[in-house]
Amino acid sequence: MNFKSTIVTAIAVAASASFAQQGVTTPQKVSRPTGFRFFNNHLTIRPYVSLSYMYDSNIDTTRHASDDSIFAVTPGADFKWHGERWELTGSLWYRYRYYCEYNHDLGENSYGENLAYTYSSSEKNEKGWTLMLSERYGFYNSSDDLTSKNGRGVWRDREVLGVDGVLERRFTERWHADIQGKYYSMEYKNSTGHYVPLYGYDQYAAGAQAGYAASKWTDLLVAAGYSHYEQSSNSRGYKLSRHYDNGSDSYTVMGGLGSHMTELITYRALVGASWFDYGGETDCGWTYSISANWRIHRQVQLSLLGSSFYQPSERYLGQAVKVYTLGAGVSYLTLGDRLNLSANISWRYEENCFSDSYYSHRQAYDETWLLARLGADYLVNRWMSVFANITWDEEWSSNDNDDYNYSRFRGMLGVRFHY
Repeated sequence: MNFKSTIVTAIAVAASASFAQQGVTTPQKVSRPTGFRFFNNHLTIRPYVSLSYMYDSNIDTTRHASDDSIFAVTPGADFKWHGERWELTGSLWYRYRYYCEYNHDLGENSYGENLAYTYSSSEKNEKGWTLMLSERYGFYNSSDDLTSKNGRGVWRDREVLGVDGVLERRFTERWHADIQGKYYSMEYKNSTGHYVPLYGYDQYAAGAQAGYAASKWTDLLVAAGYSHYEQSSNSRGYKLSRHYDNGSDSYTVMGGLGSHMTELITYRALVGASWFDYGGETDCGWTYSISANWRIHRQVQLSLLGSSFYQPSERYLGQAVKVYTLGAGVSYLTLGDRLNLSANISWRYEENCFSDSYYSHRQAYDETWLLARLGADYLVNRWMSVFANITWDEEWSSNDNDDYNYSRFRGMLGVRFHY
């Protein structure tokens, strides 16, 4: 598995409104936040606080929906510190949410931080070394959605920790290779009381990739990876019909193309096969990793991202799921580059792989999610922005019981103060 590609895809399977800002030259006449600057402008810190209101038509993500109004306050700060060959970026944030009807049950606050470090011994695409390290931690409230990079839409609070590393070597202008390492942990926090139990997991992963630049615009790529998973046990979990080992292993081999089609189109497309050993059984199938960005105009960009992978089931002890994702988005800057309009659509399918007959007797089911989002963000001045978005998502299951299907609408309005 190409973990550098997988990391990017997992985080951005449905690009947020900000994805198309990258690489866009902004006119100097627009007054934007400058932040506090130190050490001859090598360190910039940008604090902010946002206030928002959201209406959620289905806070429980169930067929029998309950709605609520939610107010949120989110203070935080971003920073960037750079030298001649290196760059360190990060953020720190805290979110307080107040549910007007169900705050006693759902009013858990969220908080987190992330860091990313990059060092390169040469210019881009020239002979040399590049090191990329990243770390993130967060405690996330249950009110998430399909596009969240810290959960997959399960209605449950959770704690997430991730550490990633990539070391790349460009041997010549044409030959390059890299190795990757990853640790990821997700733990559900409220799997007690009246809740149906959910199971988090720890992932330890390593991979490698090699590439040959056949032309200025095309890289030929091969990649392989290995992951070991440890599924969290739960005393309330169902008793399996035979001994269960909570460890599982994934193997992936892929090949494909990357780099640029033109100066305005970047892409990466890998396909291959993957195997997953879990609960004394083995499942295998094809796999893919896709990312593309088309800068149609300085103000308009399109993006496409998707991947497939195995992981332990979060609903069933000793089981596995094969996940397929695909997302697309468009972003448009207008009104003197003050207004950013965006539209995104995301699809996710989870196919259960069973190693114990107990679950098949209980009619365990596959699931499909589809989410659409429209967003707008307007920069009033360097001190203030206003934003709004609407989100609609649907869930279908292969179970004949319609109670597992639901619809959900969310609308948000907010203001952000920044420096």
